[in-house]
Amino acid sequence: MANTFLILQLVAVFTVVSLSLLGSFFIVFANLMEFRSSGVLQTGDLIITCLALSNGLTDVGQVPWFLVYILNLCNNTGEDLYKATDFLNTFFNKASSWFTAWLCLFYCVKIVKVNWRTFLKLKRRISSVVKVLIVVTLVGCLALSLPIIFFIQLQSNITSISAQCKNYYINENNSHVYASFLSFFTSFLPLAIMLVSCMMIVTFLCKHSRKMSKNTNSISGPLRNGPVAVAKMITSLIVLYVLCTGTVFALNSLVVLEGNVMVFISLSCSVYSAGCSMILIIGTVKLREKCRGVCCRGNRTEKPKHS
Repeated sequence: MANTFLILQLVAVFTVVSLSLLGSFFIVFANLMEFRSSGVLQTGDLIITCLALSNGLTDVGQVPWFLVYILNLCNNTGEDLYKATDFLNTFFNKASSWFTAWLCLFYCVKIVKVNWRTFLKLKRRISSVVKVLIVVTLVGCLALSLPIIFFIQLQSNITSISAQCKNYYINENNSHVYASFLSFFTSFLPLAIMLVSCMMIVTFLCKHSRKMSKNTNSISGPLRNGPVAVAKMITSLIVLYVLCTGTVFALNSLVVLEGNVMVFISLSCSVYSAGCSMILIIGTVKLREKCRGVCCRGNRTEKPKHS
């Protein structure tokens, strides 16, 4: 029974991680090819590339962690591997949360039309502001993730290898304070920006739709469909983010799962990465067209020739 559960864990982990890596690095590769051909990467594409790269690198770090954690190999690798993988996974995962927030904010600034002076200045300088936000995000997440290595220590007084490999965090008051601090600045604060941006977009589009419906000569083509598609995309991203983040916080409060809780928490992060890649590819016209082109090309090459 234990071996069956172990196999199911490994199959689920590597299926989700493989899908996430495939989608994330397809987005990065597609946008890099776009930059290579045109010499310019649009601001929205830049944020999407950073988001996909963060998701992909998170899953790259997840692979050795899953192997060591599930197979109880910590005696062979020591606590240094846990420190490296947990730090990198936290850094890239938290950066991903902020990049999702900045993507929502960017589309909010591009779509919503208001006469607020600050909003108009932001709209004019959005390209420069986004570059600054990306740098600040990387530096901030680096500083916030670094203390995690000081709370990781293998317990030498535990005889069970399984318990030693699965309970390697020091349970102190400082660790709880740090976890709360990290959650607020890298989970709840980005979520607040996502929700406010999404609400502004939806409210603006609803008001705009009512105005246009009163005008019989209004244009009801791509000019209206584009912002609506963007609204659907970022709404889907937020719903996915809430579900995965909520699952992580719920699992943290469960005692029933014991040592396996970390596997499900990490798996939730990989599910977010995989789902995020799918939403971005489906919701972005250029990525969707390139994905369709790759799939159609693959079908043509696999099609047998008739004599």
